[in-house]
Amino acid sequence: MKLSDTLEYIIVSFTADRFKTLMSSLGIVIGVMSIVVMLSMGEGLYSGVFEEFQELNLDAVNVFPFNQTKEPRGTTAPKEPAKLSDRDVKALDGVAGVRSVAPRTIGGMVISSRSKNSSASIYGISPKKEDQLREDVAAGRFLKESDISSVVIGDGIAKDLFRLEISPGSKIRVYNDDRFIDLKVVGIMKEVKDSPYISGGSSDPNRVAYITHRAMRELLGRDSYYYDWIVVTVDDPLKADAVASRIERTLARYHKDEVFSAVTFRALLAPVINILNMIKIVLGGISIISLIVGGIGISNVMTLTVKDRIQEIGVMKAIGATTSVIWRQYLLESVVLGLASSIIGLVLGALISWSIGSLAGLPSVVTVQSLAVGLMFGLLTTSIAGAYPAHNAAKLDPIEALRTE
Repeated sequence: MKLSDTLEYIIVSFTADRFKTLMSSLGIVIGVMSIVVMLSMGEGLYSGVFEEFQELNLDAVNVFPFNQTKEPRGTTAPKEPAKLSDRDVKALDGVAGVRSVAPRTIGGMVISSRSKNSSASIYGISPKKEDQLREDVAAGRFLKESDISSVVIGDGIAKDLFRLEISPGSKIRVYNDDRFIDLKVVGIMKEVKDSPYISGGSSDPNRVAYITHRAMRELLGRDSYYYDWIVVTVDDPLKADAVASRIERTLARYHKDEVFSAVTFRALLAPVINILNMIKIVLGGISIISLIVGGIGISNVMTLTVKDRIQEIGVMKAIGATTSVIWRQYLLESVVLGLASSIIGLVLGALISWSIGSLAGLPSVVTVQSLAVGLMFGLLTTSIAGAYPAHNAAKLDPIEALRTE
């Protein structure tokens, strides 16, 4: 029997009992739809959470003058914190995989404007190293390396800290204990909204001010000026941990008797990523169970179909249909039913996933991977479910089949 004739025969058998066809395909439709929805929701949740953590600067390695690891046994006295200096900045510039090195200092100080005082965090920075900060200036300009009497302030300082709004050109005074410097505001930063992490320990990223290291040195009045930490930006965020290891080996040559650490945010995300992967596996497992139930339903229906059409099978064998033709016909019938059911399940699953994603505010959740997995499992389940009934139909004795009423 030609393939076209077999397909035509299958279509006739489907339309002869539409209700039975609908009920047998419903399990596969629901199973495939569940796979697409579950996998898509898991992927959407993964992407959504990962996007939220993008603000953690995953391409950054922070070098701090302290050690996060426990001291080995037998240590009698803790080592001194590393004194991070320009020598370290120059050394880190030569580490493979490093794009930029930005040293920073920070202090909690008092800002005075129009006879009103308020506290804020003051950052000492190297302007030419701070490309991201430069892009976040909303009004005025960013600092220059030569600036010693200029300051760039956060949106919160400009609008909320004092009675009147501060704008570029305004004068403020910054106090550090008994020392102070007068600064001219040259720029206002953009407002930061919903930031999950504020580097350097500030509780409000909008209430910070930036000055040059030259100005910070004068304000602190120290004989020796060291950086509180160094922000290293890497070329490839996926290789941040490897770069961090190279950074520690490089700095170890200059700080043999001092402690320091190179910290990446990707390491902090590892537990979260593991949890999300487990959620995706559990959701996929639940949907596969639904699909297996649908496959069992198809197997039952196809088995009943063979029993209902025993005489028909006997006639086909009597007129010359071979065992392989009968086996192929009934197996193909279950596969065609599974393919049609799987396509319907894919469409419904995509629509439901898109709707849920839109309501939950998740990124685009319907992926080619989830659709491919749903289709593969749908066809695989129906092929397995149809193999046993097809085998039973193929091995029927034609004489006994024709005697059946």
